[in-house]
Amino acid sequence: MNTKNAEKVDNIDLILKSTWLAVSKMYSEMAQDHDATAVQALTLLKIDPKEGTRSTNLGPKMAIEPTSLTRIIKLLEDNGYIYKEKTTSDKREVIIKLTEKGITSRNMSKQVVLNFNNAVSTKIPQEKLEIFKEVMGEIMQIAYEQNKKK
Repeated sequence: MNTKNAEKVDNIDLILKSTWLAVSKMYSEMAQDHDATAVQALTLLKIDPKEGTRSTNLGPKMAIEPTSLTRIIKLLEDNGYIYKEKTTSDKREVIIKLTEKGITSRNMSKQVVLNFNNAVSTKIPQEKLEIFKEVMGEIMQIAYEQNKKK
């Protein structure tokens, strides 16, 4: 690979990482103000507020490992945000449901995400956002393909 292409690759990687770190830090600091973490808030957002969500479906929705998810679920349950309910068809399967406290926290988290998305949409023209989404999708696909080569 020539030097110019290597610099482009470094810049893409750096831009992706720096941007995600900035967004992640923003969400983490907001969550800390409410004695929570950004991952806990994300978990609450992925739980259907009316029907609940099967615990086995949460991991793929969040792209995290089952052991990490188990710790997060336990913490949310211990702190009164969620409760577990066994399904009637299969007693081994568990549905995660939100408590009133969980619904309140979920709504607050949802508002934070909507506010951020609105701030981005206000400052960046729609055409640019569409191109951004398209490019990010392509980068994600390239990353998946590179990972499969291992």
